[in-house]
Amino acid sequence: MSIINNAHGGSQYAVLAAFYQVLKASPKNTLPREKLMALCAPATLQTGDAPDARGKAPQELRAWLDLGILSEEPVGDTTEISLSSNYFNTKNMPLRQAARRCLQSPENNSDLSSRDQRAVDLTLLAALLLALDVYNNADISTRNLEALVNQFLPDFRINKTNEVPIVPGYLNWLGYAQKITRDSYAIDPTDAIREELPFLMRPGEQLPIDETLQRLNQALPVLDGGCYRQQVEDRISLHGWQPLSANRISTSLSRALLRLQLSGIINMKAESDASGAMQLTGRKGSVLRTVTHLKLTSSGAR
Repeated sequence: MSIINNAHGGSQYAVLAAFYQVLKASPKNTLPREKLMALCAPATLQTGDAPDARGKAPQELRAWLDLGILSEEPVGDTTEISLSSNYFNTKNMPLRQAARRCLQSPENNSDLSSRDQRAVDLTLLAALLLALDVYNNADISTRNLEALVNQFLPDFRINKTNEVPIVPGYLNWLGYAQKITRDSYAIDPTDAIREELPFLMRPGEQLPIDETLQRLNQALPVLDGGCYRQQVEDRISLHGWQPLSANRISTSLSRALLRLQLSGIINMKAESDASGAMQLTGRKGSVLRTVTHLKLTSSGAR
């Protein structure tokens, strides 16, 4: 099952959002399956213009139960659907954050060489795009995604009709891209990083940049140094992708860190007597700045 294929379950994340809103509004964040379906896919959804509309909800429910963000337990003669405590493990955990953690979990990405295996397709494409030079690839859209995939992952065989239109919006929803026009997106993981930082650092805490990046790539393994990113880099390096030196931060992560600095969420600094300095990478490989430490400000948790 490929969750980026619009004919398969898991591709319609808007349906997951409907499940989430209905479950959150219920007294114990749980509902019988039949009631959840009645609220999210009522009979009036079946229209002449959208004859398959009601079929999407059960398909999506099966997919998200399989992926593990929703749970199902037998209760009497029915089954109860709830938000999984594995991912909704803090009060008011945002849906996007829980979904991102679910889709990037080891159980949903056990073999990145196996296409159509749980969330692998989406993970591969996220890691690929975040590895690219954001200045040489100013935007991602249905016009150029297929060509990029064919260039760097020629064995991936992305479907132009059913998969290409899903991916950019999905990555935007997960916080790895920013929408810049109606159908084009900039490679930019700022939102994903902003949401995870308060779980990785205390407000006011300052860490060496290498430790900060390690915490980030454990929480977001498609970023620099992450386990999924490294596997994808090994593959795309066979097809012309060039890695940066060990002390360089990718253009996508550099962009995100600079945006977070400008918005007051983090403060980066370079101490002259500190080791382990890293360099933010700009256009044509230029060095934007050198960083030795990163601090999360109180505005990081929002």
